[in-house]
Amino acid sequence: MKLSTKYYFILLSTVGVYYVISKIVFDKIYETILIVVDELFHIPQGLTYCNGNFSHWDPKITTLPGLYLLSAPIGMYLECNSYNLRFVNLIASCLNLAIFSSILKFIYGNNTESQFKIVLQAVNLAILPPLYFFSHVYYTDTLSLTFLLIYSRLCLNNRSKIFIFIFGLCSVIMRQTNIVWVGMVLGHKLLDILIRSSRVYGNSYLTRAKVSKRSPIARDIDSSKLKRYYGLYDAFVALKYHVTTSFLTVSKFVTYQDSCVIMQQCLVLSVFAVFMFINGSIVVGDKEAHKPTIHLPQVLYFLLFYGVFGLPYVIAKLISTMKLIFSNKLLALLLGIIVAIIVHFNTTVHPYLLADNRHYVFYIWNRWFGKYDYAIYATIPAYIFLIFSLYDNLKDQNCISFLLPYSVCASVVLGLQKLVDLRYFLVPYIVLRLRFIRPSFRIVVFEFILYVLLNIVTLYIFFTKEIIWTDFVEAQRIIW
Repeated sequence: MKLSTKYYFILLSTVGVYYVISKIVFDKIYETILIVVDELFHIPQGLTYCNGNFSHWDPKITTLPGLYLLSAPIGMYLECNSYNLRFVNLIASCLNLAIFSSILKFIYGNNTESQFKIVLQAVNLAILPPLYFFSHVYYTDTLSLTFLLIYSRLCLNNRSKIFIFIFGLCSVIMRQTNIVWVGMVLGHKLLDILIRSSRVYGNSYLTRAKVSKRSPIARDIDSSKLKRYYGLYDAFVALKYHVTTSFLTVSKFVTYQDSCVIMQQCLVLSVFAVFMFINGSIVVGDKEAHKPTIHLPQVLYFLLFYGVFGLPYVIAKLISTMKLIFSNKLLALLLGIIVAIIVHFNTTVHPYLLADNRHYVFYIWNRWFGKYDYAIYATIPAYIFLIFSLYDNLKDQNCISFLLPYSVCASVVLGLQKLVDLRYFLVPYIVLRLRFIRPSFRIVVFEFILYVLLNIVTLYIFFTKEIIWTDFVEAQRIIW
């Protein structure tokens, strides 16, 4: 069997099994409760669009109407009900699995990685516990991720007529914060071009050799002249070079395809800027409850998210991470001081976090951070360790052209959110997970078992634990 044929056979078989199992879970969730938390707003709005009424809008909804617009065609073929609305996300979840696999296959190449291991990693991403649960209900997370993944996959190919613009715009219409990741992809590409072009045309030896932009060296084959991964100093040198040459040599390195991709990405950003100007905010509705607020501890909570769901990678690099910390004691101490200042002066609590006992974050907060005054300081060593652990898992397969734009964009998308919600961490974590060093088969299996167990436990709690809210006739359930 050819390698490509084997890959597609494994992928299609896996998607089929994934769908069958997920459909069983999907039906069980539907039988258990008809409205899950924020579906109180999403489902009526989805039904309104499904029935052809596009003039009504619930002011409590904060996202753009992408999810509801995509649900509208249901009314042409099927009954408009909550089951069919939720089913959209189940299908999107299956698509996500396939796109995850496609991205990983592109990253690892066709002949350098086990086809089964690639597909299994895609499964792990699809069953990432918070993401997996929301694939069974009518929320925006799953479908917005679908469009963002398609956009990212198109950008990896570096060629597209107009689809990069279309899917980039659609990902933002699904969820506004996706604009940050559209910007990250653009920033990654621009910084990469700046550094590599400076290495080719800014190096005196290469300049004397009159290297063509189409030469092997310019295409990053000669490792003595162009490195695979660059550091912060390389970015500084590149910027210095281009400033002194007024950025004139960049055009020699940028291809026609590069220009088309960059123009489409800039166009998405421009359209969003117009929306922001007209709307006056990134939030569509309920602006008072979702004002952008500087909340830097949110970035630290994301590190805890990585510590839990990236546990196999944390353990795999444990010894290496400890050595990294001890060899950078002063940096670790400095980070500790910075983090202490952040948690002391910037720890804030959104009223929703304290009021809604249907989320795990409610219990984590009230049994640790909210219960003990010293908790925000006692967690600092964990933050420092996880910072080094995360860097240890990224440093050998990523250069500054990714790490810098990612760090800026993740800080923006997380650090301006006052409400602590695990769903906000999904895309930042998935982006990182796709950039981790190539894991061993043992780590991938460990990750799979961990996620399966977490999903079983959380679904068991969802199905068995009832919470009575006077505002609802049905008993409420605990979700991520």
